Amino acid sequence: MKKIFYIFFAFAIGVLISGCARRSNGKVSKEIWKGEPSQLLTKDEVKQETEIKIARVKNFLKENNLAGILLTQVRNFYWMTAGTADNQIVLNKDVGAASLLIMNDGRKYLICSESEAGLLMDEALSDLGYQLKEFPWYEANSVKDVRGKIIREIAGTGRVGSDINYPGTELVADKFAKLRYQLTNTEIKRYKWLGEQTTEAVSDVCRKLMPGMNEYEIEAMTSASLLSRGIMPTVLLIAVNDRIYKYRHALPVGDTLKDYAMVNVVAEKWGMPIAVTRFVHFGKLPKNLEENIKKAAVVNAHYEEATKPGTSIEKIFEECQQWYASVGFNDEWKNHHQGGAIGYNDREYILYPGNSETVLDHQAFAWNPTVPGSKVEETLVAYKDSTEVITKSKNWPMINVELYGKIYPQPAILLKDPQTGKIIDQPVVTINARDYK
Repeated sequence: MKKIFYIFFAFAIGVLISGCARRSNGKVSKEIWKGEPSQLLTKDEVKQETEIKIARVKNFLKENNLAGILLTQVRNFYWMTAGTADNQIVLNKDVGAASLLIMNDGRKYLICSESEAGLLMDEALSDLGYQLKEFPWYEANSVKDVRGKIIREIAGTGRVGSDINYPGTELVADKFAKLRYQLTNTEIKRYKWLGEQTTEAVSDVCRKLMPGMNEYEIEAMTSASLLSRGIMPTVLLIAVNDRIYKYRHALPVGDTLKDYAMVNVVAEKWGMPIAVTRFVHFGKLPKNLEENIKKAAVVNAHYEEATKPGTSIEKIFEECQQWYASVGFNDEWKNHHQGGAIGYNDREYILYPGNSETVLDHQAFAWNPTVPGSKVEETLVAYKDSTEVITKSKNWPMINVELYGKIYPQPAILLKDPQTGKIIDQPVVTINARDYK
């Protein structure tokens, strides 16, 4: 609960920073709420996506000799309903307050207490063809738990899998997670919107930073910027000055910004997380930092180039060590995990030796290579013939990395005047990865 407290505390501060006022005509300031949509898909698109998911689930049940699957994890609840239904009451828990039961013959049920039934059925699940199986909230506890009985009434003697430990079911969470890896076209539609909005939220904060602000203030601004777009922060790594050089996972501790700041977030909507990092420097970049951000950009360009359907994750892990060596940091990869697959979990899996996964078509990744004092972190989607970065910043300084005849644009460090706060114009820098061997 501590993290959630900080998020909402940060949001409250952010509201104060942004003005904490209503306009004279009574409309809420756009700094507080930007009027972003709660849903992007049409009813036909939701139907199309959920039918694809049902087909995947039925195939999964057949392959695993299961009569049905119970989905209670928040990410799976969102996934199954195309982001239209939310079972998360406690915001720092991935175990939701309601469950979906999908049977191998296509029957679909919502299993939940009476407290959740009305909202979920009225606002999403009736339209998606779910039948309600409700129980009194006080009959699901350590003394008496009617949930297992409900499952048995539906499934009979058949085996039922589940993504959590649940009465009368078998845990199959790890196997089931793989069904989420390949995104549908409508999921990508949502994800691209989310990538753009999350990146803009972070970029807006960076453009407003000034020396004298402290890390907690920056955290509050970042939370407010995301929440004003209807996006929930799940990771907030904020650091300034020397702490950026010293720590790869720098949680805010309240240090005061002098000349250098990092804003690193994972944030989600519809159960889909986006990862992105940006940096701001006041005044001229020190030579070592100017070089190090270029080197991080080169490594990330290699990651993007290597993220092709059919490529093994173990191969990417082996090659990443060579990429780091090419920029003069042989062992830097050991100092921080390098990222990995994303989509419905902050990382569906990460890069590590012996990882047997393979890049899939329409799969999302977020790599986060570091070089001392710098990092490049973007979210992308891999296709058969290309990769698409969905966290590109508008009007942001860029480093174009030429690699194997293609250009891979990478975010540079935003420069601002330390006295006026004015953004300093920066030309696009083009470098060739061959120069780093």
